[in-house]
Amino acid sequence: MHVLLDLFFTFAYLGLISVGGASAVISEMERQVVIVHGWMSHQAFVEAYALGLLVPGPNMLHVVLIGDRVAGLPGAIASGLGAFGPTSCVLASIAWLIKQPNPPAWIKKFHAALGPVTIGLMLATVWNLGKDIVFLKDILSAVICFLALLLSVRGLLNTGWIVLLALLTGAIKGFFSN
Repeated sequence: MHVLLDLFFTFAYLGLISVGGASAVISEMERQVVIVHGWMSHQAFVEAYALGLLVPGPNMLHVVLIGDRVAGLPGAIASGLGAFGPTSCVLASIAWLIKQPNPPAWIKKFHAALGPVTIGLMLATVWNLGKDIVFLKDILSAVICFLALLLSVRGLLNTGWIVLLALLTGAIKGFFSN
């Protein structure tokens, strides 16, 4: 029961600080899951995150995979409720309070101020998830990373397709290198 509460409160905390979207807190999520709680390795976290991107739906479905790995179905439910429940309640409360077609000026200012914070958090995510990739020694991996960045920033291709194409390219490379 203790681990279920840990899962719920860890992901509730992460959900509430995910200003700018779920991608902004992936670094903190990895720190909580891998270092603080020791629920899984860095590699297993990256794999759960990548698999979560491929599943249709909200972009934080990897939290359900993490919860499932830690405590089975009850863990998946606890982590999912933690990630989506409190944030949904806060947003519903704010929507109920505002009840205006145009939000107050302070909301627009708050949103604009958080833009640079979100960009910094996303860069930290990219660094943390890719820190074990030795792409400087492999030109093909560097090209794949650059193309994935370009395609996703330009919005030309869904992230799930980028992951699948990178997987296919890596599989083909592995097949021919053996």
